[in-house]
Amino acid sequence: MERCLRPGRTPSLAGEFPLIFDERFSGRVVAYIDGGDVRSTCAIIVREMLFEGVRMRVGMIGSVATQPAWRGRGLASTVLDEAEACLAREGCAISFLWADDPDFYAGRGYGPFGWEVDFLVPAAVLRPIVSEARIRTLVPDDTLAVQRLYMRNVARLDRTLEETAALLACPGMETLVLQHQSVVRAYACLGRGADFQNTVHEWGGEAEDVVALLAEHARRSARAGIEDPIALIAPPDASALRKRLTDLGAQVVEGVLAMAKPLDTRVLAELLGRFGGEWRAEQDRSPGSHSAIVLRGPSGRLALSGDQVMETLFAARGERTAIAKLEHSLGSLAPKLPLAPFIWGLDSI
Repeated sequence: MERCLRPGRTPSLAGEFPLIFDERFSGRVVAYIDGGDVRSTCAIIVREMLFEGVRMRVGMIGSVATQPAWRGRGLASTVLDEAEACLAREGCAISFLWADDPDFYAGRGYGPFGWEVDFLVPAAVLRPIVSEARIRTLVPDDTLAVQRLYMRNVARLDRTLEETAALLACPGMETLVLQHQSVVRAYACLGRGADFQNTVHEWGGEAEDVVALLAEHARRSARAGIEDPIALIAPPDASALRKRLTDLGAQVVEGVLAMAKPLDTRVLAELLGRFGGEWRAEQDRSPGSHSAIVLRGPSGRLALSGDQVMETLFAARGERTAIAKLEHSLGSLAPKLPLAPFIWGLDSI
């Protein structure tokens, strides 16, 4: 995989993605092999996504790559076909990924999925901020406290303590904790391997404590000769932190969480029925039909394609335009839509 993804570079993928390459965990590699050599490959892992009281099985795909000399032959599509089939067989409702080439994945049925809020905070305004609590580098004994803070998130991927410990040991990442007396009240992970440079991609704790950790990250970066702003990724419901960072002059961008594709429309129909107000949803089993789900409401019936289903349930950036059209056509409101799942940075592959 390293030869496909990072030709001529030495950083180890095994350290960066322990849930894929450590035999204790369930991730694995799908590969196209020719002449005994891997020509194209990707990583996959099945996870449980938690949000809005829902537990939904999802498939993550990452590190899709083909050896340079073998590109342009459709090998990545072959590998992705197998990856998606594996995830579907294991009961995943959707597959999702982070795309360097969105057009390629759009052609395979992937579309914008979900919502994140990205902040860019000037280092100069962070560095003077100090906390009376102790801020220090994470040690292994902090893992349980970090796990408890992580599990406070309503929207997250389910993660065991053993998985958290492995992810916190990823190379190229600095994790700071804020400790008051003997209690770890907050943490913030900056960087991870070749990704998330100068970016806090996972954090936990109250807004003021997280800002104090950002400030310490900024001071440490300055000592290393890095004066760039500190970036931070947050879920859309992090309103207290958003206000605090905005008051500090942070730039704010409403971002897309990932690209995703439906794999099991039965599960998606159940979600539409649960969160769609008076809507009734079922899989479209009509002969020759190209739609995925049929929605029924007080005023009518609509057939939705897979793309439309995803746009309704998990609209990019929380956009409600498509939902408003459905509400008008079906004659009832669906105020709980769209849903807002979230994937924190340690879980990316």
